[in-house]
Amino acid sequence: MNILALCAKMFPDVTIITFQLMTNHLHLTVAGPREAIEGMMARFIKSLFKYLRTRGLLLDRARFRPSVRQITSLQDLRNVIIYNNRNGYVVSPDETPMSYRWGANSCFFNPSVKERFRESRSTLSVREKRLYARTHDADGITDIITIDGYASPLSFCAIAFGERLFRCASHYFRELSRNIESQKAIAEEIGEKIFYADDELFSVLTGLSKKKYGQMSVALLPAQAKQELANILHYDYNAGNKQIIRMLKLDPRIVASLFPERY
Repeated sequence: MNILALCAKMFPDVTIITFQLMTNHLHLTVAGPREAIEGMMARFIKSLFKYLRTRGLLLDRARFRPSVRQITSLQDLRNVIIYNNRNGYVVSPDETPMSYRWGANSCFFNPSVKERFRESRSTLSVREKRLYARTHDADGITDIITIDGYASPLSFCAIAFGERLFRCASHYFRELSRNIESQKAIAEEIGEKIFYADDELFSVLTGLSKKKYGQMSVALLPAQAKQELANILHYDYNAGNKQIIRMLKLDPRIVASLFPERY
């Protein structure tokens, strides 16, 4: 978080709208000239790996390569922001999009987070800036507010701009909690596997059942239709066997025979 904040400040032509740091990758939604974005990412990677080396972690930098996906419309931008802000939540069952700490997600439409930011008087010291950025170029950066020891995204992300891309807070939350198909499309496009909660899959199943079989109630479908839906859940939505059994009320032995490697 601190390294990203410092790198963002060193590249003022780049605007970070939101981001999410995961255990082995990160997502950034940014605006700016492509050369500046690539420069910021190169600086981030260099600083990150230098910092990790001081902690005894020697990693292969060649495997950490950023890829750029161009945003094509307002709705696409909304979808990407939502995809980004959901990322920690879809990976960890112990998180919500508002509780995951390692991204800007909790700052969106959250007055309490913004109030705590306004009240904080903590900033990165010169020693900390050199420790994280691994360069003296960050010494003059003075406007990074920290909370609990790490840079608040409100210090270096255009949260207000990101919020204005949605009609209101309820519009943002509807997109965050219901727009499953757009999340699936983005994941397929960037080659990432994402998972869904039962209530999200139930909404998908209801729509599929109505569209394919003219039946709103999945429970009333014949066995063959349920097996067809099981295939869709498994291959298109990364559902595990136990989840498929719960969703479709199928015999566990049937599901195990369909997908033995995941049972």
